[in-house]
This record gives sequence, C-alpha cells and structure tokens, in this order.
Amino acid sequence: MSWQFEHSADSVATPEEIWQRYVDVEHWSDWSPGVEWSRLDGAFEVGAKGKSKPPGSPVLRFRIIAVEPESMFATKVPFPGARLVFEHAIVPLNAGARILHRASLSGPLAGIYARSVRSRTEQGLTESVERLAMLAGSDSDPRSSIRADR
Repeated sequence: MSWQFEHSADSVATPEEIWQRYVDVEHWSDWSPGVEWSRLDGAFEVGAKGKSKPPGSPVLRFRIIAVEPESMFATKVPFPGARLVFEHAIVPLNAGARILHRASLSGPLAGIYARSVRSRTEQGLTESVERLAMLAGSDSDPRSSIRADR
C-alpha cells in the first residue's frame, strides 16, 4: 500500500441517522466538501456503479465494493495501475456513534497518483467526517440549505 489516511469523529446521531446520509448518494455534497455532485446507478448495494465530481478534478467513477447496512460501506475508484478505496464505518456508542472514514491508495503506480490526491483527500476526508458528525445528529433536513456556511 502506498498511502492511507483515516479520520474519525463522535456524533450524537444514531447509526441509522448516519446511514441515511450515506445511502442518499445524490446529497453527499451536503456533508462532503470534497464532492460537488454524486450519482449512483441503481440500488445502494455491492456492485453498484456511480460517479462523483471532486472540486477542481475530473469526474471519478466508483463501484460499491462492500455494504453492511447501518455499519459500513466501501467504494473503489480505479486508476490505471492503482486503485483508491474509501471506507465509511459507523461504530455504535452508548450515546450516538463514531464515524470513521479511511482512504487508501494502492497498486504499482500508486506513488504517482498519491502526489495529486493526497492533500486534497486528507483535508476533504477530515472535513467530511466532522461535518457529517454534526449534521447527522441535527434535526435539519439533509437537503436544507446547509451549503451556505462552507
């Protein structure tokens, strides 16, 4: 593995509330500043394909490679000679849940891609986890105008 980064935050949200934010792919941009828009072709299940657009980058195609409802999901973005995997986990706590996101880049050409994705992904992943922890536990509608405070 050439590079890996993870960040976690605790939230007052229940695992169910966090999971609802995950499966609402078209609204990932509500909680992830690293996503301008996202789409999923089909149901939120292993094998489903989707696209997302990071700011300042071309559209990325991804595939869901793991799903454990209300617990975790993972996506894979293929690159020639490398792959970028994003893991999203929910750990139940006595009051709320811990949200953990991990990104890992591997493959023979991972070092080349690491230079272009590392800092942007580390910053975006950290901000996404913190924002999701805050929003998932709020009473606000996931599609409300929360983008104004970015």
